[in-house]
Amino acid sequence: MSSLWSGLCAAYYFRTMPNIAPFRGPASLTHYEAQPDRAEDRRDIERLFSALIKRWRVFAAVAGGFVALVAIVTILTPKSYTTTVRLLAGRSDTNVATSDNSTTLPVLNALVLQSGVQSAETFAALAQQRDIASTVIKQLNLSITPKELLGRVSVRPVANTALLNLNVSGKTPDESAQMANAFAGAFVDEERDFVRSEAVSAIGYLSKELPSARGRMRATATQLAQFQSAHGYMDATSHEQDVVSRVATVDQRIDQLKVDASEAKALLDSASSQMASLSSTVDSAQQVQRNPVSSDLRSKLADVETQLAEAQQKYTPAHPTVISLQQQRAALIAQIAAQPSAVVSETTVAPNPLYQSLQQQAATYRARIQGDQAQVKSLRSERRAYRTDVKSLPEQAVQFGAIQEEAKRAANVYNALEQKYNDALVASSTAISDIIIVQPASADAAIRRPSLSTNLAIAIAVGLLLGLAVIYVLDAIERRAAGANVAGLLGLPVVARIPEFEVKNPRMLPSVQAMTVEAFLHLCVTLHRTNRRRMRSLAVLSARRGEGKSTVALNLAKSLSTLNPGVLLIDADLRQPTLHEKANCPNTAGLSNVLDGSMSMHEAIQHLAPGLDILTSGPDSLAPVRLLNSQFEALLGKARTAYETVIVDTPALSAVSDGLMVAAHTDGSLLVVSANGTDENDARKAVEQLKIFGIDNVLGVVVNKEMVTISDYDDYFVRMRALMAGSA
Repeated sequence: MSSLWSGLCAAYYFRTMPNIAPFRGPASLTHYEAQPDRAEDRRDIERLFSALIKRWRVFAAVAGGFVALVAIVTILTPKSYTTTVRLLAGRSDTNVATSDNSTTLPVLNALVLQSGVQSAETFAALAQQRDIASTVIKQLNLSITPKELLGRVSVRPVANTALLNLNVSGKTPDESAQMANAFAGAFVDEERDFVRSEAVSAIGYLSKELPSARGRMRATATQLAQFQSAHGYMDATSHEQDVVSRVATVDQRIDQLKVDASEAKALLDSASSQMASLSSTVDSAQQVQRNPVSSDLRSKLADVETQLAEAQQKYTPAHPTVISLQQQRAALIAQIAAQPSAVVSETTVAPNPLYQSLQQQAATYRARIQGDQAQVKSLRSERRAYRTDVKSLPEQAVQFGAIQEEAKRAANVYNALEQKYNDALVASSTAISDIIIVQPASADAAIRRPSLSTNLAIAIAVGLLLGLAVIYVLDAIERRAAGANVAGLLGLPVVARIPEFEVKNPRMLPSVQAMTVEAFLHLCVTLHRTNRRRMRSLAVLSARRGEGKSTVALNLAKSLSTLNPGVLLIDADLRQPTLHEKANCPNTAGLSNVLDGSMSMHEAIQHLAPGLDILTSGPDSLAPVRLLNSQFEALLGKARTAYETVIVDTPALSAVSDGLMVAAHTDGSLLVVSANGTDENDARKAVEQLKIFGIDNVLGVVVNKEMVTISDYDDYFVRMRALMAGSA
């Protein structure tokens, strides 16, 4: 009989393997590959919860230790206090420049018009200027550099608003608030000075020109009085006045244009000097990273210290090797101290708004100068045209008219300069800054960093996650070790190992399926060779759901049906059946109908494949335990009579006792465990339950989902792959 069984197995193997290679059509019998269970996530959570209960001390130590570490570091870290000044960027009265209050300085009017258009991001970049930091340091007598002060200052625009938050960090709340308010005030003054810079430049130029203009006006007035006194000439005729008036008007306009051009040239020189002291771009953002040179030196220092420790154990302190390593260590420490801890890895450059505004002013001044010069040239041509009319006038009238118009022109120039000077004074004294302090900083509102409460809250959350991660890793390691030696732990032999392959190449699927068939053939041979009495019925058990019990039962039934036809597969899981889904058959009628007497066994059985029938679980039953306890033994007896072999798929042993009642009536039982997935305690409890019920027919353990590689089977399937390649 044994020789016949082995011959059938060998015949099936050599008959089936070549036929699998081409895969030109679906075979009548295909082994089912397990699909992910919908309840897999829930089982993982339950497994993690069980591991958490089991190792709660480890979890508490990890989570508590992390929280304690964060608390200690937070307490020992030097505290800093941050206060905030809220600023409003731009003015709400941007239409002032277009009203009647505008000055007579056109460039100043254009600058006022432009002042309210700058974005909050622009003002945030302007706030972090070294000049402002230097002003604050002088004002508060701080013993830090402008760069260090700017490192404590951050200016952030409030999204979708014109507001700015100016944050300053200090060692105490009062120091932080004082520096924040001083920095905000200096920023406001800086913007105000920029707005009135044109007026200040105009005042400087006009202050120099007014005395000389006053002197010319007085001199011409004295000359006119002396001429009238000497010649007794008080007035001219209307014709003479008209001619002289037209010439005087041209001369007056020429003088005004010369004054305006001179003023524009002075303002152009002032703007050019300011542009020379500014950069055309500013650093709008910087990314700081750890100094790679410092990291490399620290790595070398660690290597040297390791070598030094080994050398000190081998040699005396006076040994040359020890001395050399100590010198290297001292040199590396000095180099690390000389290196900055962090460097700027990337700097985002943006145009300097101040430089752009000055550039626009300079262009406007040049246009003014060129326009004035063109008008002077035109007026001089017009004046030459009047020479004929002037020559026809009496000599005394001409002299009087010239002196009189010279006096008027000198007076007009002085009045014009005085008017411009007064306008510049008004513009300088009433200049409004583009920045307004909305809310000053207060020491009471200072934020302390690092915050113990905030860090503890974050540490608790991270500590819990870290503790869960440690528990999960420890549980996975334990389950992996338990799965590798499950037979020794349970005291049962391993009758088969069902592999689980990771197939990335679709062309290898035929080889993989052939290897899976080989695993179940090995299970068939093992069941036959290890049991002298004939096995007419077999229960397939597992400790928990999701270990592949139903998949093993289905594929075992298919393998047996090809070797010894006449196999009946019964789904005895009346609570959560899955066998009908794996076999792709309906479940409208089945075991529950047969057990309650509403249908005969032959009516409920479905034909699945040649030599293989299936009895599904059927409709849900309200009393599965009562049905299995009272009627299943009789049904199993009928099935043994009608079929050569009966394989029964049972519910998980840890959930209900249905599987124990089924296994008590079968000739043998198999316990399916999942490699790297079955919990050792669950498997032990399942074996203990079988012993308590007096079930001693457990043939062994089937290790399912064992991770192997295709290379493990290379020596046995080289010829098969060659045949597959030849047929392709």
